[in-house]
Amino acid sequence: MKIIGMAGSLRPGSYVRRLLEASARELPASVDFETWDGLDRVSPFRDGPLPQRVDELCHTLSAADGMLIVAPAYSVLPPQLGHALNWMASQRGGAVLVGKPVAVVTACLHAHEAMWTQTELRRALGAAGAVVYGTDLVVSPVLSQFDSDGRIIDPEFRDRLHSVLDGLCAPSLAKSAVRKAAGAVPATT
Repeated sequence: MKIIGMAGSLRPGSYVRRLLEASARELPASVDFETWDGLDRVSPFRDGPLPQRVDELCHTLSAADGMLIVAPAYSVLPPQLGHALNWMASQRGGAVLVGKPVAVVTACLHAHEAMWTQTELRRALGAAGAVVYGTDLVVSPVLSQFDSDGRIIDPEFRDRLHSVLDGLCAPSLAKSAVRKAAGAVPATT
């Protein structure tokens, strides 16, 4: 199973990026996780051929079983993330998310802040045909949320994250098990 991760923040070392990395560590061992870092070079949606970076994203997502997006909580989506979602939902983008599970995690300082970001992400991903799982997690720069290895410390925080990641992985893991069973050759004695 392959999951593509995307951080909605362009700042290296941001809490959003750290949360994406920590979330990836919580995925089952059987999951192949890859972070896609081209968001800073995604142009606004327009007529014409797919830009190179968008084409790369669409091919990457076509080969994946699902996607994990971690975004900062704002009243609007970060512009580059909105551009990428518009391309992914377009016919020229190949509608690469149709039927695929996508987990959305929003990082915010206060619990109420994530509502708008979650709403916008669910709307955009739903328009792209994705099956969306999401949660908002309060991540405070004042509190240490991560251990020295970058793992999430708070057990409640980790449990909430696991409920979203389970939704992301369950459909694809079930399909993999069915494919394995279908391809298995019965033992002969």
